[in-house]
Amino acid sequence: MIDSTVKDRFVELRAQGKSFAVIAEELGVSKPTLITWSREQALQIGNLRAINDEALREKYRLTKQRELETYSHQLEAVETELNKRSLANVPTDKLYGILFKLMSEARGERKPLTLQCTQSLLEDDLITQKEWEA
Repeated sequence: MIDSTVKDRFVELRAQGKSFAVIAEELGVSKPTLITWSREQALQIGNLRAINDEALREKYRLTKQRELETYSHQLEAVETELNKRSLANVPTDKLYGILFKLMSEARGERKPLTLQCTQSLLEDDLITQKEWEA
């Protein structure tokens, strides 16, 4: 007779998406027996799958939340540093370009800049500024 801990382990493994072949090898139980258990324990397997899926979604949500918090802190640091700097050395054409971009953003005429896009624009501005200073 199979003890209940083996069936409980079967439910866990099946809820994790393991195949009957993998479970049969790990538990030392035949596939036909596992298929029978699967029918008998379908509700428990489904419930455990739902719990596992929810835990993964929560983990992902927290990861994304942490990522957004990190970007927010970096954005604040960049804004603080930019507020300390003068725009006196930025060429007039670049200032107009920045002005038009900011006006478009303020009017909601285009999508907000992504961090990658913003970084690229800043790099381009720095390269141009160095060229003008040279």
